[in-house]
Amino acid sequence: MRQSISDYAFTGQEMLPNHNLTVSIGVAERLGPEDTVQELIERADAALYRAKFFRKNRVELYSTVFDQFTHLDVSTDNSITSVKALITIINSRDHYTYSHTERVVRYCDVFADYCHLSQQDKVHLVYAAYLHDIGKINVKKETLISEKRLTEQEWEEVKRHPVDSADIVSQIPELQEVVPIVMQHHERFDGTGYPNGLRGEEICRLARMLSLADSFDAMTAKRPYQPSRTFEDAFAEIRRCSGTQFDPALSESFIQAVYSDL
Repeated sequence: MRQSISDYAFTGQEMLPNHNLTVSIGVAERLGPEDTVQELIERADAALYRAKFFRKNRVELYSTVFDQFTHLDVSTDNSITSVKALITIINSRDHYTYSHTERVVRYCDVFADYCHLSQQDKVHLVYAAYLHDIGKINVKKETLISEKRLTEQEWEEVKRHPVDSADIVSQIPELQEVVPIVMQHHERFDGTGYPNGLRGEEICRLARMLSLADSFDAMTAKRPYQPSRTFEDAFAEIRRCSGTQFDPALSESFIQAVYSDL
């Protein structure tokens, strides 16, 4: 259906932005007799908006972040159970942060494959993507969902979340390798980031990769207090900040990884 609509020629199509009509489609399945029509529609709607976000003219089947990564090996059942519990907390506090997490996880999965990471490094990167914002449970909800630009005091509150996230993750024995990735994902390559002002290769490689995925989604996602950028504009910003905010050896690889998934 999507392909037929995209290929259909009609008078006036040259007036459209891409010179043809396209659709985004979200698909969800009924989960059982207790599954309501409203819940089914909500899942299909979530899949639709994911399709629209990832460049439109696309079909997305509804899945959670956990459904998408069942192929990853984990050391114990306890680690994935703990991750699920923490992600549930995120979703209950702030749905934007949860949606952001879903997208960052996807970018990290694609980036890991493009860079041919080992299975162990890929698991650590994906788990860090799941949990990098869990410390925002300590940020006031009014601050998280504010439609205004944050005050200096509110911004300082938000900037504590990498430390708080790392502290929470450190309580899970199976996820100790993930702690520094979470702690360092807002460090900058030139040393002007937070919380510890690390620079260059003082920042672990997986944190430098997570920083690119996290920043790219922050730029391209729709937020109440700032307009979203196109993918092309975000790619240009990554190139502009290569060597200052981002690792220059990874920046172009991330861009190419995202391109390969479009």
